[in-house]
Amino acid sequence: MAPTITYHLRPTHRPYSSAPKPILAQQSASSNGKAATSRHYSNTPILIDGQTVNVSSVLLRDSCSCPACFHESTNQRLFSVADIPADIKSRTVNYDAASDAFSITWENDAQGYPADHTTKLSLTTLRNISSSGCHTGSLKEPVPSQVLWTQEPLNLPDYDYQEYMKDDQILQQVICQLRTHGVAFVTDIPGVEESLATIATRIGPIKDTFYSYTWDAAINAAYTSHDLGFHTDLLYFQQPPHIQLLHCIQSASSGGASVFADAYKAAVDLFHTDIEAFDILATVEVNYHYNHPDSNVYKTTKPVIDLKELRIGETVYTHIQDYAEGMRALHGRDGGYEWTEASLVDCMDKINWGPPVPRTLFSA
Repeated sequence: MAPTITYHLRPTHRPYSSAPKPILAQQSASSNGKAATSRHYSNTPILIDGQTVNVSSVLLRDSCSCPACFHESTNQRLFSVADIPADIKSRTVNYDAASDAFSITWENDAQGYPADHTTKLSLTTLRNISSSGCHTGSLKEPVPSQVLWTQEPLNLPDYDYQEYMKDDQILQQVICQLRTHGVAFVTDIPGVEESLATIATRIGPIKDTFYSYTWDAAINAAYTSHDLGFHTDLLYFQQPPHIQLLHCIQSASSGGASVFADAYKAAVDLFHTDIEAFDILATVEVNYHYNHPDSNVYKTTKPVIDLKELRIGETVYTHIQDYAEGMRALHGRDGGYEWTEASLVDCMDKINWGPPVPRTLFSA
């Protein structure tokens, strides 16, 4: 049985500790004889840890969670950011040491709010807004970096099924290991079909596919007498699941083994040894398809090395090496910016490696 699960990290936000970029317009006559105008946004200076930080007034007002802005029982917002005038300004900013929070009143507040409407924000919230643009801080900070590995022994622990199901600390270790190494092994699993779903739902909801909720993969090349070689599963999906769980309850073939490789390490090595080949795999799209009797046909097209969007400001880069140079130039060559293997891995989204099935390995 092999269910698949998918999870999504909240997208990274750009810092908003300065005013949003204004919409610029030339002060020249248009075809109707009227001059275009600029939209002006204000900042609110706030003293955070001894340093004055200019924070977007629109963002501060949008962060208000008072009873007039949030429904107390449903915890849903009662206003839209579009309701906030672009030229809103802070009238007063006061810090209360007892609550460790700031109180802000407004000029030109959203329509329908009283003149004494007050936004209260904790110092922790303002620190997070200043550094990451998120009220709860950047979600990238606590995520451990990926560990690249080779054929050398990893010495990763096995996790007992019963402990995994009962101990949240063990669950956290498994999830962290999936993030850092991409693979984890749970042992002593009951030999029934339902046990795999219980493992999966400890992490998150199972992604249903045309295979169904869970499925018996007996009618699949992976369980025939063929050596598949290293490959990535489900490449014909536009968005393959991020985590795949495999549980061999019983095999009708003798011999064989499950062997794993770090595709990101292979891509990093290729980047350093043959940049031209890396660029080809990252830019030339490949067709992937699934066509099985009594099933639908699935097709998609994407590069073998699927890169994330490499953007600096308004510039989008196609090649990682150009993006790296842009990052160095942005930070200054002596500004302490270091391009590491972790930086390179962060540029890669997925490795879509699906070679054809080769020779025989099992004895049927």
